[in-house]
Amino acid sequence: TATTEIYTLSLHDALPIFCNMSVIRLYPHRLQYLVSKDGYEDSNGDYHEGETNWEGCIECDAVPAGKASEKEFDDGIVRSYSYTVYLRANCRTFMIGDRIKIHLLEGIEREFSVKGFHRYQKQCKLWV
Repeated sequence: TATTEIYTLSLHDALPIFCNMSVIRLYPHRLQYLVSKDGYEDSNGDYHEGETNWEGCIECDAVPAGKASEKEFDDGIVRSYSYTVYLRANCRTFMIGDRIKIHLLEGIEREFSVKGFHRYQKQCKLWV
């Protein structure tokens, strides 16, 4: 006779299944960050200008704050922000003042300056 086994999935276990079926996307947006390389002087004394490039294609969820909200960050300074960006826990670390670009749905791009960053156990938050 055949036996039936029943497994109970927690929400955490079930979400990747739904994500793979395109029922829900936890991170529907994409984030890029600006990388600047300093100029330098070569051995002949010629100066070579630095470069700036947008790098990365980090999955994220950018949630508007409605009207600009304020938060006191780890450095003790209160800053206004307009989006909270949720990232996976293993993302790179962002510093206050970093420049980022968020690719929202329908091809909309917005550039921001990082106001705050915090790494939690299961996700990271970025305020811009």
